[in-house]
Amino acid sequence: MQQDSEHYLTGAYVEMRKEARNSKDTTFTSARSLLAILRLSTALARLRLADVVEKEDVNEAMRLIEMSKESLSTEETAGRKQNWKDQVFNLVKEMAPAKGAKSIKMADIMERCASKGFKPHQVEECIEEYEELNVWQVNTAKTRLTIL
Repeated sequence: MQQDSEHYLTGAYVEMRKEARNSKDTTFTSARSLLAILRLSTALARLRLADVVEKEDVNEAMRLIEMSKESLSTEETAGRKQNWKDQVFNLVKEMAPAKGAKSIKMADIMERCASKGFKPHQVEECIEEYEELNVWQVNTAKTRLTIL
């Protein structure tokens, strides 16, 4: 592992601990979490057939840990557990400006959803489904989404 990756991993772990302390998260973040991130990062580097762990490997390992913790969450809305389409829909709605034209760049939507662990085909499927329901419209170039 490169020294800058080590510093990045340490900083990311410290932030993860702070977030766990400040949130109502029921999972526990310990030194074992750090070891898990280190092992996942190493495994991801090996998958790339690389000898060195890079920041991207650390980021992906942290994302995997985050998604694992989220899967343990029992957060329910309106009496039922949210499925992935509901979650993508909520992410898009959160991105919409409060006033004025509620138009969002598709690239921003894809980036935000990817950071939360959703695959591009899932985002596209959700967008198409809500477009058919006339909740929003996508321009013909598929570069902007406008909430109706």
